Amino acid sequence: MAGRMRRAWGRLSALILIFVAMPASASESAGDIAGPWLTGGGDSIVRFDRCGTGWCGQIARVIRRKPGAATTDAQNPDPTLRNRPIEAARLFALDRFDGSTWRGTVYDPRSGRTYQAMVHRTGPGHLEVKGCFAVFCQVQNWTAAK
Repeated sequence: MAGRMRRAWGRLSALILIFVAMPASASESAGDIAGPWLTGGGDSIVRFDRCGTGWCGQIARVIRRKPGAATTDAQNPDPTLRNRPIEAARLFALDRFDGSTWRGTVYDPRSGRTYQAMVHRTGPGHLEVKGCFAVFCQVQNWTAAK
C-alpha cells in the first residue's frame, strides 16, 4: 500500500512538472483563465480555451523535454490515442466554478492517469494549479506566457 501511494505521489508530482503557462486574456477576472500559461517548472506552456461552459487546457508547447521522454501519448488508456503527439494533448477539463476556483480533472500523459484538478487566479498573470490523488495534492504557481 505504501509503495502504491509513493508511486501515485511520484506520478502526480511528474504530472504537475510538465504543465506550462496558459495564455492570459485581456480580462483578469477570477473566472477567466484563458490563454497560454508557463508551468511552474517552466517545462511547458499550457493553453486554456473555453470548452462548453468550462475550460479545456492542452499542451501548447513543450519547452524542456526530459531525456528519453515520450513525444506521443504512449500511456493513454485508449489505444487509439497512443500515437497522438504530446503537444496538443488535452490535459484539463474544468467544468465547475465556485466563484474563485475552476474544478475538474487533469490528465497525466506520463502515466495515462487522470486526477482531480483545481485552478484559480492568484493575481494578474498568475494561476495556482492543484492536482490531487485521493487526499494528496500538489500545487504549482504558473505565470502568463509571453
